[in-house]
Amino acid sequence: MQIGMLKLAGMQDEHCAAKLAQALKAVKGVEDAKVSFDQNRATVSFDEFLVSTQRLQVAVEDAGFQIAKPVHGEDGECCGGCGG
Repeated sequence: MQIGMLKLAGMQDEHCAAKLAQALKAVKGVEDAKVSFDQNRATVSFDEFLVSTQRLQVAVEDAGFQIAKPVHGEDGECCGGCGG
């Protein structure tokens, strides 16, 4: 199981955060998703063999939101693969 953090843009309230958490949890391979409106981020526990980070980003965009930064490690620091 891998944990990734998505920096988000486009959320306007807690309702948006709940909608996005539901959309992420609906992705096959996602075990859990917690979305913080206050911190503009989602923390996602997922099976990296069943779902890619790109698929998570598509789920965010399909729900009507944007990714502000790529998926990072649990601590929010750069994973080393994106240069961010």
